[in-house]
Amino acid sequence: MRSPILISLSLLLALSGAWAQPADEFFHGGAQLYLSNNIPAAKEAVTNGLKLHPDDVKLKKLYELLNQQQQQQQNQQDQKNQEQNQKDDQQQDQQKKDEQKQQQAKNDQQKQDEQKKQQEQDKKDQKPKPGDKSKDKPDEKKETVEPQQVAAHAMTPEEAKQLLDAQKGDEQVLQFVPQGEPKKRTKQLKDW
Repeated sequence: MRSPILISLSLLLALSGAWAQPADEFFHGGAQLYLSNNIPAAKEAVTNGLKLHPDDVKLKKLYELLNQQQQQQQNQQDQKNQEQNQKDDQQQDQQKKDEQKQQQAKNDQQKQDEQKKQQEQDKKDQKPKPGDKSKDKPDEKKETVEPQQVAAHAMTPEEAKQLLDAQKGDEQVLQFVPQGEPKKRTKQLKDW
């Protein structure tokens, strides 16, 4: 029996204490929470004050300010989320492009490998068989033609004579002639 009475009394005291709290205390509490950048707690304090003092101008203005601040924070958060989503999308696009490039490189490498194998197979197929004489003769002709094409052009005797005659005019005999009178070496050596 005591506990229901005690609970009732404590509730009555709490409510009477809330009634006794002036609107300025709600305002100042909410303003301090706002200045400490605790918007949700400030809004809750101001809302409680407005429940008890719905006509208070200061509480109404602070409530509007808190709503605006909360909206701005929400907009900033949305913008950050949007930017993060864009970055994530760009990273995913870049990863897809990289994967496509890698796949294309693998495909190109496979094609090159297949072409090399095909060329090697074609060479093996084109090699003459020992019993096939008709294929041997054209290959011999190719081998004999190649060294002639690669060999340097030989000089004719007339070209060699012209080259030597052209060099004759440039030849000079090297003669050493000292310039001026020779110096006398009459320096005495010291005998110590």
